[in-house]
Amino acid sequence: MSSQTLLSTGDKWFSYSGEMQGDSGAPASISMVLIPNTGLRDSYVEILPFFGQEVSSGVDEALGIQILIDSVSMFTSQSRQQQQERETIANVVKIFVPRQSKLEILSINTNNNNSQIRGVSVIGYYL
Repeated sequence: MSSQTLLSTGDKWFSYSGEMQGDSGAPASISMVLIPNTGLRDSYVEILPFFGQEVSSGVDEALGIQILIDSVSMFTSQSRQQQQERETIANVVKIFVPRQSKLEILSINTNNNNSQIRGVSVIGYYL
C-alpha cells in the first residue's frame, strides 16, 4: 500500500501501488493506496488503474476499483468492458479531493481472479 509523496516543486503529489495480487484468502477488496490526509489545499486528482491478464474470463469475474474520500464511495467501476479497455487504453478517473481528506483506492476482487495482477498510479495537483 502506498502513501502520498510531494514533488519537489510542492504543487503536485503522487502515489502508486506497484503491482499487487491477492491469493485464495484475499478479502473482497484490497487497499492499494491510502493517504490519511491529502494536505492543506484542495486537489485535482488523476487516477490510473491497471490490470494484468485475467485468470478467469467469466462474465462476473472482472476486477474493479473503488475510490473513497473520507470513507465515502466517490467512484466504483467493475465491468468486463471497462477492464478490457484498460488493458489497451489508459482510462483515467479524474476527481476533486477537498483539503485534509482521507483518500483510499481499493481493488475490488472476484473469487476467480484474486491472483490477477492489478495496481494504480495517482497524481494530485494542488489548486
